[in-house]
Amino acid sequence: MKVSICIPAYKHIDFLKRCLNSILEQRFTDYEVVITDDSPEDSLQKLVEEYSDERIKYFKNEKPLGSPLNWNEGIKKAQGEYIKILHHDDWFSSPDSLEKYVRLLDENPSADIAFSGSCDLDSHNKPKPHVASSEFISELQNDATIIYTGNRLGAPSVCIFRNKGYLFDPNLIWLVDMDFYMKVIMARDNTFAFTPEILVNIGISEFQITQQCLAETKVKISEKIYLYKKYSLENKPAKYRKSLLKYMGREKIRRTSDLRDILPDSDFTFSRSDTFRAYIYYTRKKIRSLLPQ
Repeated sequence: MKVSICIPAYKHIDFLKRCLNSILEQRFTDYEVVITDDSPEDSLQKLVEEYSDERIKYFKNEKPLGSPLNWNEGIKKAQGEYIKILHHDDWFSSPDSLEKYVRLLDENPSADIAFSGSCDLDSHNKPKPHVASSEFISELQNDATIIYTGNRLGAPSVCIFRNKGYLFDPNLIWLVDMDFYMKVIMARDNTFAFTPEILVNIGISEFQITQQCLAETKVKISEKIYLYKKYSLENKPAKYRKSLLKYMGREKIRRTSDLRDILPDSDFTFSRSDTFRAYIYYTRKKIRSLLPQ
């Protein structure tokens, strides 16, 4: 089998139905669909039972695993040579999408992961294309940790990767995709494949984990610090520390004491220059909030 399409699902029948229908429309047919269901009830199971396609394999988790453990559960059950993560609220943009994803890895045997462009669509179907610039892709080819300064690649549904035991870090929720991309790209000496073509649509709604985390300062800051230390970014150019301080400043964290208020056990400390820079980012955000929209 060539591809395992792994769908970590949770409630929302309409999302999953749209996702599954986009898969069954694919002209490339050498795949299985692995659905791991975190829902507290059986609505998704009943939906899946309406499909007679034997390639669709449904698994109900004994207890809710949450993100990203439910993602990993699907990966562990996958039998395909390649793994295509497709969140239940996302869907392929055309019947040729899967074939094009597969071709990215087939034609780039030295890469373990490949990415495409995507299009964000809200509940009103207002499109917002999301395509990494050529400048960013060039930087990424030199150093995968550039993703830390901003994820220009997009949500996990934009990628396909080889089934070689790669898993998402269970210590993360908000920045879990950034970490995964860096890890897999670095594992192959910064080798990856990319197409700017939009192959997947990303459903934007208040139900997304990312949207929930955006309101949680503690999650945002703790995970940003976690990755900073995990990849030893203190030994990298100053732009990495600036990226961390930008997040802190925008969240009104401008000195070590502010950080201790939300993360008492953090061993990250501000220098004088750090405090100055965090104040700048805080002030910039405050000024922008006062300007007419």
